[in-house]
Amino acid sequence: MKNLWFENNEGVERLIAAVDNWDDVYCCINAFIDQCNENKKIQSKEIYGDEYDESKVRLFESHYTRIWQQEDGRLKIDVGSWDEFFLTDLPEERIKIK
Repeated sequence: MKNLWFENNEGVERLIAAVDNWDDVYCCINAFIDQCNENKKIQSKEIYGDEYDESKVRLFESHYTRIWQQEDGRLKIDVGSWDEFFLTDLPEERIKIK
């Protein structure tokens, strides 16, 4: 079992899942993004109350994925946010192109 971390825009990492394979990695990343989007909707409803309009809430959508190896051996996964990343210690040779 290997790990999947989320690195925020301040460089702070937190463990978000234990993963066995790349299908697990992609599933966990998508679930994490979905949960962040749901949290954003909830926060917007609390802020705007009766004036809340879901069509105006800017949700994150991943349009690409880039992966590279860091000096510490972990793989950094960019899903398009520019300053937030996912990291895993799964072996590089197990990457599957989808």
